[in-house]
Amino acid sequence: MRCLFMCVGVLLASVAITEARPKAAGNQKCKSGPVDLVFIIDGSRSVRPHEFETMRKFMIDIIHELDIGRDITRVGVVQYSSQVQNVFSLKDFTTHQQMVKAINEIIPLAQGTMTGLAIRYAMNVAFSTAEGARPNVPHVAVIVTDGRPQDRVAEVAAAARESGIEIYAVGVARADMTSLRAMASPPFEDHVFLVESFDLIHQFGLQFQDKLCKIDLCVESDHGCDHICESSPGSYQCLCLPGYTLNEDGKTCTAIDLCAEGKHDCEQICISSPGSFTCDCNTGYTLNEDKKTCTMIDYCSFGNDSCEHECVSVLNGFNCRCKEGYALNDDKRTCTMIDYCSFGNDSCEHECVSVLQSFYCRCNEGYNLNEDETTCTMIDYCSFGNDSCEHECVSILNGFNCRCKEGYKLNDDKKTCTMIDYCSFGNDSCEHECVSVLNGFYCRCNEGYTLNEDERTCTMINYCSFGNDSCEHECVSVLKGFNCRCNEGYTLNEDKKTCTMIDYCSFGNDSCEHECVSVLKGFNCRCYEGYTLNEDKRTCTMIDYCSFGNHSCDHECVSVLNGFYCRCNKDYTLQEDGKTCQADNLCNVVEHGCEHQCVSTPGSYYCICPEGHLLQDDGKSCGSCRSANIDLVLLIDGSKSVRPQNFELVKQFVNQVVDQLDVSGHGTRVGLVQYSSRVRTEFPLSMYKSKEEIKAAVLKVEYMEKGTMTGLALKHMVENSFSEAEGARAASRNIPRIGLVFTDGRSQDDITEWAKKAKDAGITMYAVGVGKAVEDELRLIASEPVEKHFFYSADFSAISQIAENLKLNICAEESQGEIEVKDPCACDSLVEFQQATMTTLNQLNQKHILYSSMSHQPKYYSQFQQNKVT
Repeated sequence: MRCLFMCVGVLLASVAITEARPKAAGNQKCKSGPVDLVFIIDGSRSVRPHEFETMRKFMIDIIHELDIGRDITRVGVVQYSSQVQNVFSLKDFTTHQQMVKAINEIIPLAQGTMTGLAIRYAMNVAFSTAEGARPNVPHVAVIVTDGRPQDRVAEVAAAARESGIEIYAVGVARADMTSLRAMASPPFEDHVFLVESFDLIHQFGLQFQDKLCKIDLCVESDHGCDHICESSPGSYQCLCLPGYTLNEDGKTCTAIDLCAEGKHDCEQICISSPGSFTCDCNTGYTLNEDKKTCTMIDYCSFGNDSCEHECVSVLNGFNCRCKEGYALNDDKRTCTMIDYCSFGNDSCEHECVSVLQSFYCRCNEGYNLNEDETTCTMIDYCSFGNDSCEHECVSILNGFNCRCKEGYKLNDDKKTCTMIDYCSFGNDSCEHECVSVLNGFYCRCNEGYTLNEDERTCTMINYCSFGNDSCEHECVSVLKGFNCRCNEGYTLNEDKKTCTMIDYCSFGNDSCEHECVSVLKGFNCRCYEGYTLNEDKRTCTMIDYCSFGNHSCDHECVSVLNGFYCRCNKDYTLQEDGKTCQADNLCNVVEHGCEHQCVSTPGSYYCICPEGHLLQDDGKSCGSCRSANIDLVLLIDGSKSVRPQNFELVKQFVNQVVDQLDVSGHGTRVGLVQYSSRVRTEFPLSMYKSKEEIKAAVLKVEYMEKGTMTGLALKHMVENSFSEAEGARAASRNIPRIGLVFTDGRSQDDITEWAKKAKDAGITMYAVGVGKAVEDELRLIASEPVEKHFFYSADFSAISQIAENLKLNICAEESQGEIEVKDPCACDSLVEFQQATMTTLNQLNQKHILYSSMSHQPKYYSQFQQNKVT
């Protein structure tokens, strides 16, 4: 709010300055041209009527002060909200009166605030050559808004400024300053204005007039500039002479001391002058050619013969320096090589040898220098190859000895070794056998025995004690193994491990009617599944499941093996639940109320009328009304989800619909459009004049596949299919325009806009959905009342029946286009095509949807229930 008051204050001050200037005599207009000026005004709903009137007066006041003419100032006006309206272009008017009249006739759009969209329109259209914009003439846009944009403005405003448009942003009341600055041209203090209300907008108008008018304020006002006054449209600024800077008062000037401000780039000394400087160097240095940096004087360059190795220049003189590895002698001129060994050679284990810049270590005879190049190691003669030693080689000075591992002794050849045999010392303690090993011996038992805990005596092995899992019943241990034995009543199998119970059934089981089951020391009889054993324990009887009383059969229960089934009486059919029965012909058993004829279907029925009559909304009575002419465009879904075999059914559906029409050049006309990810007109309304031609063309239609762009198809229908260029008859002839959309899934684009435009264009819209079609989309497409203009079927099997019963009938009087529709039998704001289609589809829904899809009812199932006759 503080910023808002400040902006208002600036504008009021500007007005005061403007009013204080000398004014031209009479009503002389501002000499503003040439300039192309476009007002972009906010017509959103937030702008109240009296505020819009203030904005209207604001534009008229500015226009009255300008030189209007084709070669001077051109003016255009654009209004925007959620859309853009071109009120008038730069090329339209050349007089004040014309413009004022057009501005007074503006009606606010009263929608959203799409400022970015309006700027883009101004850049691409309003300031185009086709709309009257001139090259090499200033292009000025004035945007007036009272709210925050609902779209992005920064990028499009930058593009507009880049194209050469100077933008003034005027914000009123709730306007967002950040958005205003994003729109306006720099500098912002000259192009951004924010006022508290529309009542103050005239203040910007006064200042804007000065900016457009060519007034030299440096000449016509007391500017007070210290040095130079520079004029600009509606303003001026003070400038200073070179070497001076403008003070904060914006008028007086002060000399610039570049040295004091640190802007000199001098390496050592800066000498200041007004607006400039020169560089200098300290004693012992000379100024380089760049007049900024300094270099120390090189005294060695004057001749350094007295130095044996190198001359090093220093401030006001030079020093001698020796090369690396040498030391400067006392005369400060000559050099001697450094003896590094003289510094102490403690790091060398044996001997130090001095060399240039360093030293190296050397070992005594019989030793090798180690990798650390400091210590020495005696030569290891064993490392040269000790193949003659069987076990180990021990290096000694100038030779080696052989040594045996523990538990071995060296042989007389002093090279090979033999293990010590401890059993040879006497093995009386072992019961069976003594085995000599390294550094000792152990006792071993003969095969079939195990060594006892005393590790001397032996006991025969009990193999059964190790686990007799392999014996099914009993294990009997023997020398070096075991045998298996079965319990009483069992016999040992051929594998000598497992046992099998004696099968008494194998001795003859003639007494069991079904099966004999062997048990220990006998057998039992068992019946097959679905049978029960009788009291004699031998014979079997089938179980009667109907006798249990829980079969729930509607009519009759029939018992079968392991179950039962239900059976219906004559003229009844068993239903899918397998229990209930339903009459085959409901027309014979219910009060159907059909005026002409009742047609029975599985689980339901529907009424039909004689030829030339139509079924009424009550689904029972018939009315008379003959066929007439229509312009019919069918939009068929050719997306991938339809699949080729179903697409052939769709083409049959189209041809069955055509068979019901009176097709001719002066009668009914038919157009076909297929869509998927794109839209293709298979043939327009004007192409064919007979059913045969249309049906042949339909059979040649190729399946498109891919996506489901229903919104794009509706746009194509509105803009192209019902145009007179494609065969639609003029609206003045009152030939009904019918659009039928056939789809099997959700649209991949938005359908809202073009579904509405189709109905607004007077097209009666029907929506037929199959399979995965979405109810909400079908409702958006269908005309009012929605319940009579959209239909759904669970699969493609019902569409041929839909086409067979579909009668595209409308009122004869309405199709002729000559008299007002008055016949209540015909239609009271609806064509009879709607009634016939709704009635037939209701019948088919009862027949093909309600019965077959009771377990998968869509949420709009209740709609069909209302039409069902019970």
